[in-house]
Amino acid sequence: MNKKLAMLGLGVAVGSMMLVTSVYAGVGEAPGYEAFKTAVKQTATIKNVTRQVNVSLQDNGASLLQVKSTIKTGGADQVGSAQVQVQSSDAEQQTIQFYSQDGKQIIKTADSDVYKVIEGDNAPAKFKGHNKGNHTPNPEVVSEVENVVDALVGNLKNYVTMDEAAGNGKEIHFKLSGSQISPVVNTVGSLLIKHGTMAKDEPMPAKANTLGIDLGTLKNSLPQLASDISMDEVEVNASVDSDDHITSQSAQIHLSGKDEQGAKHDVVLSIDMTLSSLNSTTPDTIDLSGKQVENVKFDEMSGHKKWSDKN
Repeated sequence: MNKKLAMLGLGVAVGSMMLVTSVYAGVGEAPGYEAFKTAVKQTATIKNVTRQVNVSLQDNGASLLQVKSTIKTGGADQVGSAQVQVQSSDAEQQTIQFYSQDGKQIIKTADSDVYKVIEGDNAPAKFKGHNKGNHTPNPEVVSEVENVVDALVGNLKNYVTMDEAAGNGKEIHFKLSGSQISPVVNTVGSLLIKHGTMAKDEPMPAKANTLGIDLGTLKNSLPQLASDISMDEVEVNASVDSDDHITSQSAQIHLSGKDEQGAKHDVVLSIDMTLSSLNSTTPDTIDLSGKQVENVKFDEMSGHKKWSDKN
């Protein structure tokens, strides 16, 4: 699929969440921070879980984009499933279903009866290696990243607070605004938004070349900020259970800037994530018997997909 997908729509949301989360990755010793850091590491080890992730994007109070997703990972043989609903202000809702089963990746959109199947033997070497590889982070790399972030954010640990919750759980809260936000973090966030805005002028691939997913909807939902871009406020709340697993987490990022005509925009990105059925999740599967199936083959040399005949 076209690499622009990672920079648009969901990519912006996920990238923003990673930016916020990375701020915690080494800022010093403080009870709230240490509890959150431990919870992040513990949660990352869970291979069997159901995640519900909702994303909304507003510009001057008007809804631009809403994404609702349910992601189930089985933790064995790369089995998993997901359903994603995307609603933008100027397009019909898209519903996309993903299945990873029997060594195949299966994608279906709500506006089609065809199940598009990517078989492991047909995928590029990098794709196959990604599925089979060990994804355990290199401890040395993690440590180096923490040191870099530590130098960037300085005394951010002073803004992380923690309250005890029922059942030996914890409620962790973090909020920054104005000058409390690191200039470096603000600059990086501004560049991400500006780069996404610049991508709006580039042509997007047709749905036939993106497994039936309309990337144009995502592209057109991005705020058109061109100058004076600033990250004004960041707030994160997390609930942690007695086993140091994050069961829910929300983030809200306030951005401001001007478009090419000089009009001011106040943009709010909200992300809510809930984890459930830890170590007891059963991913959805699909029986392709009697279904319309279209096998997707990849050209190893160019990376462009080729479509086989429908079955």
